[in-house]
Amino acid sequence: MPPSWRDPSAAWWAKAARAGKHVDDVRYLVGEFERTKPYQVHREPTEHPDEVAFRFHLNSPVPTGLLTTVGDALHNMRSCLDSVAFELARRHLDDRMSEEQEEASQFPISPNATKFEAFFNHRIRRDMYGDVERAALRCVQPFAFREEALAHGIDPQTSPEYELLFDELHRLRTLSNLDKHRRLPLLAWYVDFLYWDDPSYSWRGAQPRMAELKDQSVIGYLTGSGDGPATAEATFDLRLSLTDDPAGSGSPGFIVRSDLVGVLERWHYYLSNWVLPRVFIVADGNPPPIIIAG
Repeated sequence: MPPSWRDPSAAWWAKAARAGKHVDDVRYLVGEFERTKPYQVHREPTEHPDEVAFRFHLNSPVPTGLLTTVGDALHNMRSCLDSVAFELARRHLDDRMSEEQEEASQFPISPNATKFEAFFNHRIRRDMYGDVERAALRCVQPFAFREEALAHGIDPQTSPEYELLFDELHRLRTLSNLDKHRRLPLLAWYVDFLYWDDPSYSWRGAQPRMAELKDQSVIGYLTGSGDGPATAEATFDLRLSLTDDPAGSGSPGFIVRSDLVGVLERWHYYLSNWVLPRVFIVADGNPPPIIIAG
């Protein structure tokens, strides 16, 4: 008898739970790393008496143990999806899968419908998934929500290319592939927000908003309105982010960074509370639930 989609001991839920444990570990390791004071922001005079610069100094690199734990979280979330794809194929084939078919089972994450259909044109995958299974895999694809919106007469108002940058599964796939096949995840500091103690001063950034901070780079300047020496102080809240996150590429002049712990928590929640339940609903022969914004 196949395992119930809701069985907590099933591979997909077990891997999702393990990913959650790794996310908790990342949160702890980030806190420990921040307590070592891995960076400093120094206040420096400039050639203008009423202006002061703030320069970023990196004291220590991100620990390898933190990087590998981030990779473990990514891998388990991605592997969770592949376990679902394997189960869909196994059920469609009545538990009669060849070794080649087992190796070819994979959860596709495709940027558009053309590439999604091409995934099933593989000589082995062609017969592995029926209409119901393909619909279950399709309903959470990066392009699927746009399709559903248009079908209900709703104009998304954004381009497919822009939407793809912020799609959670596309971002997870990108980071997981880098960790699995190339290298450890890359992390960098960015300014989440800042404030200063004298409202008569104005801030002028030396970096694009939310840009990755390089060692010794000037973050920006506080400038007063008089001729006296600059006395204002600024306070910075810096966060670690995944430098290869597609959402970080944004568009020219518009960069979106996500706090490392926050983005991993969001991906895990999205996977466990939206992606998996939606796939299972459709796999049981039901239409995908309608998305209601509010």
